[in-house]
Amino acid sequence: MKNKTLGISLLVLVVLVITAISTGWASRADTTPEVALQTTDTTLAASLSLEDMVQQSDVIAIGNCTETQSVWVDNALVTLAKVSVNETLKGNETSDLTVALPGGVDANRKFPIAMSYPGAPRMTPGEDVFLFLTNTGEVAGSYTVAGFSQGKFSIVKDEDGELMVSRDLRQMSLQSNNGVRRGQNNLTPLSSLKSEVRRQLQK
Repeated sequence: MKNKTLGISLLVLVVLVITAISTGWASRADTTPEVALQTTDTTLAASLSLEDMVQQSDVIAIGNCTETQSVWVDNALVTLAKVSVNETLKGNETSDLTVALPGGVDANRKFPIAMSYPGAPRMTPGEDVFLFLTNTGEVAGSYTVAGFSQGKFSIVKDEDGELMVSRDLRQMSLQSNNGVRRGQNNLTPLSSLKSEVRRQLQK
């Protein structure tokens, strides 16, 4: 009888622990603009306004991603994206820079390994980008996108040929003083973003 009671008690305890974990009781985490908390299909990060990103960025640049390469940093894969810079709005002018992006693929193994993070910034060779960067890259000499993916915009043309900036944050949950909201997919004229950044820099 004692063994049966002990077995039932352990079963109830296991159920309570599983319930606590699945509902988030078991963990709480403080977030900063550069620290993200992974959830099932989104990443939680502090919401940054354009003013926040301008202030926090060491470099704001427009350029073209020329190549990407995945490397190991400790036990995590990081993708290094090389960007040829066309215009620098903030920071020291340079012809190129390297951006460290979370995740990557190591195909040089018998069984290739891939690591990915929901909502992480991505770049592909040939892509034109508008970047807000901090000099806190995981690899020496590299930069990090401000606010996880919030500081990375793709430059595209609309149906009329106007240059636009696109930012897809639908895999991010953004936390502010008003609570948590799911990120959106935004499309804005490139000229408008540049003008607003310059206005913020003049403050």
